[in-house]
Amino acid sequence: MPRILNDNNLIAALDIGTSKTCCVLAYPVDENKAVIVGAGSHQNTGVRKSEIVALAPAVDSVRHAVANAESFIKERIKTVVAAACVGSLSSSIVQDSLDLGGTEVTQSDVNRLIAGAQNKIPASEDEVLHCIPIDYSLDTRHSITDPRGLTGKKLYLSLHTVMTPPYPVRDMNSVLEQNHLSCSKKVASPYAAGLACLTQEEKKQGTAVIDLGAGTTGIGVFYEDQLVFTARIPLGGDMITKDIATVFKTSLDNAERIKTLKGSTLPSVTYEQEEVDVPLIGEDENVSVLRVPRARIVQTIVPRIEELFEKIKSLLEQTGFYDICLNFVLTGGGAQLHGVNEKASAVLQRNVRTGQPVRLFDKQEIIPPHAYQSYMGCIGLLHYTTRVLLNTPTHQRDMSAPGNKFVKFFRWFLDNS
Repeated sequence: MPRILNDNNLIAALDIGTSKTCCVLAYPVDENKAVIVGAGSHQNTGVRKSEIVALAPAVDSVRHAVANAESFIKERIKTVVAAACVGSLSSSIVQDSLDLGGTEVTQSDVNRLIAGAQNKIPASEDEVLHCIPIDYSLDTRHSITDPRGLTGKKLYLSLHTVMTPPYPVRDMNSVLEQNHLSCSKKVASPYAAGLACLTQEEKKQGTAVIDLGAGTTGIGVFYEDQLVFTARIPLGGDMITKDIATVFKTSLDNAERIKTLKGSTLPSVTYEQEEVDVPLIGEDENVSVLRVPRARIVQTIVPRIEELFEKIKSLLEQTGFYDICLNFVLTGGGAQLHGVNEKASAVLQRNVRTGQPVRLFDKQEIIPPHAYQSYMGCIGLLHYTTRVLLNTPTHQRDMSAPGNKFVKFFRWFLDNS
């Protein structure tokens, strides 16, 4: 297994986002606790729709974010756990079974079953981010968390695999290498977001976390305490910014500011009288401004937000996961838009809330509360490291799928270990 902790026993969580790169440093205490000792961020212009499109600015953004985090501890880090900087995620369930002949389930049986399921993953160039055992069954007994020690004729496994095209991952590797960083694990960002903000009860009863990023929106469905589905759609907060810029003939920077300060998804009679100054592009902003009712800003935003959540609902219905989503939790920069919870609830027809970090151990308030959404991915990576990488037992461990030749050796090794 690649090295997870740095020489100083620190976890370094890195999230290379469309608008900024964030880095958080923490000391692990136990599977539910990591104490934050450093954090930093930096603007990123090298990423578009969650994929690296310009190497130099992406490298520069990571360098500055890591350096800002390191400045808190006056030490260097060499290895990170990182959110996968990819624009596409595919999710599937692989199933396999193992004949036991009425004997007791052993660790070797579990190992062989996991390796067999991994071997059923269709061959492709795609990068495997996660292989998560989400359900064991023994004969007619289902939803078994740990089958070891039980007796039966046949053991079944459902393995959740998350994959992504290979080339964005290779670009991400180049960015890390140029910053002299190694990566112990790449994590799908909706997975990290869910670990950061969902309660234990939400993960158990069925909840979808919606990570509203600048360029894309990530979706992660949790059920029975496991990630059972994830996807990413190419719509994010930038589309609203571009609509405002186009409709009102202003710059993207001004459009982003207007969206942040005056944007809303809820109509109000007061918005008809309230006017917003919109600087005209290419003109002197102190002289040439367009004064528009705030209601027109809202009217520009609402159709895009409705489109986004309708696509999310349609995707979950098509994949069969909508019915198990009793709750929706919004994270990311887009979750801060006024009225977005109410609009999401109306479209999704479910309870919707804004995600806040759970089990956040930051006594020094290194991450200010107003920046929680920006750092949610990194906070989730800390939870992933302490719970999944460092403390998950073998029968539940998230593993990458090895290549075909290695699979055969791996299965032989597990059978004989």
